[in-house]
Amino acid sequence: MTDAPSATGADPLPQITRGDEAAGSGDMRADNVARLKTLFPEIASDGKIDFDVLRQLLGDAVEDGEERYGLNWKGKRKARAFALTPSLGTLLAAPEDSVAWDSTNNLLIEGDNLEVLKILRRSYSNKIKFIYIDPPYNTGKDFVYQDAYGQPLSNYLALTGQKNSEGEVLTTDREAAGRLHSDWLSMLLPRLVLAKELLSKKGVIAISIEEREYANLWALTCEIFGQENIVGTIVWKNATDNNPTNVATEHEYILVVARDKSSIDNVWKSRASAVKDILVQKGEELCQLHEKSRLQEAYDLWFRSHKAELWPLDRYKYIDSGGIYTGSQSVHNPGKEGYRYDVIHPKTKKPTKQPLLGYRFPKETMDSLIEDGRILFGEDEEKIVELKVYAKDFNAKLPSWIDIDGRLGAYDLKEDFPEAARSFSNPKPVSLISYLTSYIAPEEGDWIMDFFAGSGTTARGVWQATIEDGMARRFILVQLPEILSADQTSQSSAAKFLNKLGKPLNISELTKERLRRAGAKLRAQRSDVKLDTGFRVYKLATSNLKPWQPDAEDLEASILDAVDNVLPGRTEEDLLVELLLKTGIDLTLPEEKRTIADKTVYALGGGTLMVCLSDIAADDAEVLGQGMADWVEALDPVQTTVYFKDTGLGADGNRAATKANLAAILRQRLGDRIAKIASI
Repeated sequence: MTDAPSATGADPLPQITRGDEAAGSGDMRADNVARLKTLFPEIASDGKIDFDVLRQLLGDAVEDGEERYGLNWKGKRKARAFALTPSLGTLLAAPEDSVAWDSTNNLLIEGDNLEVLKILRRSYSNKIKFIYIDPPYNTGKDFVYQDAYGQPLSNYLALTGQKNSEGEVLTTDREAAGRLHSDWLSMLLPRLVLAKELLSKKGVIAISIEEREYANLWALTCEIFGQENIVGTIVWKNATDNNPTNVATEHEYILVVARDKSSIDNVWKSRASAVKDILVQKGEELCQLHEKSRLQEAYDLWFRSHKAELWPLDRYKYIDSGGIYTGSQSVHNPGKEGYRYDVIHPKTKKPTKQPLLGYRFPKETMDSLIEDGRILFGEDEEKIVELKVYAKDFNAKLPSWIDIDGRLGAYDLKEDFPEAARSFSNPKPVSLISYLTSYIAPEEGDWIMDFFAGSGTTARGVWQATIEDGMARRFILVQLPEILSADQTSQSSAAKFLNKLGKPLNISELTKERLRRAGAKLRAQRSDVKLDTGFRVYKLATSNLKPWQPDAEDLEASILDAVDNVLPGRTEEDLLVELLLKTGIDLTLPEEKRTIADKTVYALGGGTLMVCLSDIAADDAEVLGQGMADWVEALDPVQTTVYFKDTGLGADGNRAATKANLAAILRQRLGDRIAKIASI
């Protein structure tokens, strides 16, 4: 079947070039403009935004003076603009570095996290339930995230030794950059802007931070997410300060921020309510099965094996004939003078120690609580009494304090990967991430992301959460291939180990190796649990498509070179990955592959994307087009987008006929089901 070119001269298979918007990572500026136009159609004027009209519509809500409240620093405007700049990069698959490539739903991406976040935007926007990050603290020491606003990909490739023979070390001056608040804020701002784009409506980001930048981080997240979406701050007691400081520093903070706090309130309350139901039911069950004297022993046994999944009610450690309860509720009057009276200790018959400001309810209420067995006494009268609160009376509230020993992170890493234990400073405990994951992302299939992956603790925490509650989750880790130095004492053993394996000396190699080892161990230890311990590895690279860079002195050679628009050495699989990213399809989505007319054809997303990147002659068009149409009809997607490799069309020299025939067959067979036919 051969059709002549259309009367309008339009290309039946238009080519997507590297400069096209569709070849980039998405235009956040254009998206923002579209959102404004949707809310206020009257502000559009000749395709532009009329800010005078917008100001009139918003009235007094617009801040118009030079002096205004907010966080400001040198470089902020440039950092914000950088977040909105599309990336022309792509990801290259590395199956040789991966585990269970064909079956896993997890991703580990090696590259500059800012560029990677941009590239992932189309495929994972509004899909991530929980992002945990432990960004580099502003200590005045090494600061490796120095963004190059002009040529970010070129800078990344040079710094990681992928562009020149020198292979510059990915660190900067210890004293000049890392200690400046402005550098740290400029690093974090664009990454948080993009993180917000990736979070689902019910998504949450938790950021570990120490006190040096806590105030700035709080102000920055208020600006990006809105103060109304600050969920709160969890204080984490993670160390003992043995330094001779005036005020001991024994804790860090975890700032918890929602994409839309109003959307998560009910979700989290539902989580607490579900846990409460479990505890109430378990309490009733144990009371029926055991005598009063054995209740606590039986509950202790069950509690130890279920503690992680009971958060935020894991302080409910006790049981009596009334059910499961906590004994940690104070009876003191908060903030003002309360009631004064004696409470007699049942054993010593002496008055118990009164709270500083007295009791928070009158004596009649206290007498009634004592009679009902709701007051807990200490061994003697020196301990202030506490109120017994049953799980059935629990009101949902997030914990503000987590007491997990921070030193456990180093032990966890040493157990998994002793050669790398000294290469990571202050790795977070697996139990901390498992704790957060089980609460914030409690549903099957939830996506968890960490774009400062480091030692890979977030992946280990996700696996641990699945072991404890049975909910299979998926993760995306991003780690910069920061170069290791064999000369540094803390990195020498890891560098020696990587040399032995023949691996590049960088941090991301350690991340991968830790997860390989930990996954293998978990598979051996917990064969009873359906656990996805695999991960697909991808690496950041420039686009597969050549940029148009004509040589004015040899234009003919430039045109001939541009005939093949794919970079040398890039494969069909490389082009396929880039297509997935540009068309917004999950990289782990199972793909189907068929041979039609001796050509490889891919169907992804249940046929929402059909791809053939082979060389196609005019004589192949009929069989190939009909076969692809048959497959689409069998898969029955609502709509499908079809891509071919531009330089493969017309492999026999009859390019126009090949393009016209393929387009005509697919459009005639599939009609309105065709969303787009193009070439890359």
